[in-house]
Amino acid sequence: MNPQYVILGAVETSSRILEFSPRTLFELFVVAAQFFLIVLILTKLLFKPVSKFLNDRQEGIANQIEDAKSQNIKAEELRKEYQAKLAKIEAEATDILRDARTKAKQNEQEIISQARAEAEEIRKRAQVEIGLEQERVKDEMKKEMIEVATIMASQFVASSMDATKQEELINQIIDEAGDVQWLS
Repeated sequence: MNPQYVILGAVETSSRILEFSPRTLFELFVVAAQFFLIVLILTKLLFKPVSKFLNDRQEGIANQIEDAKSQNIKAEELRKEYQAKLAKIEAEATDILRDARTKAKQNEQEIISQARAEAEEIRKRAQVEIGLEQERVKDEMKKEMIEVATIMASQFVASSMDATKQEELINQIIDEAGDVQWLS
C-alpha cells in the first residue's frame, strides 16, 4: 500500500458525516444506554419527588381555593347575619322610640289634665275666697252703715233741726262716706 493512497483513504473516511462502523454503532449504543440510564436515574431520583412536590403543591392550592371558598361562604353568612341583626336592632329602636313617644304623649295628657284640675281647684278656691271677701266687705259695710246711721241719729238728736238742716246733714254724710258702692 502506498502511503499516498492511505492518506487519501483517510481523508476520504474522515469526510463522511456518519459512518456505520461497528465502533460507531457501539458508541451509539453506549450513548443510548447512558441516556436511558440517566433518564432512569433521574426518574427515580427526581421525577417522583418533583411530581410528588407538584401534586402536593396542586393539592395545597386546591385546598387553599376550597378554604377561600368556604371562608367566603362563611363571610357571606356572617354578613347576612349581621345585616339581619342590624335590621332587628333598627326595628327594636323604632319600637322603643314609638313606645317612648306614646308614653310621652300619655304623660303629657296626664300632666295637662292634672294642671287643668289644679287650675280648676285654684279657681274654685279663688271664688270661695272672693265670696268670703265679699261677705267680709258686706259685714264691714253693714258695720259702717250702722255707725253712719248711729252718727246721723246722734247728730239728728243732738241738734234740733229743721228740714233744710236735715237735708244738708244727710248730703254732708253722704259726701263724707265717699264713693262707697253698696253691695247687695
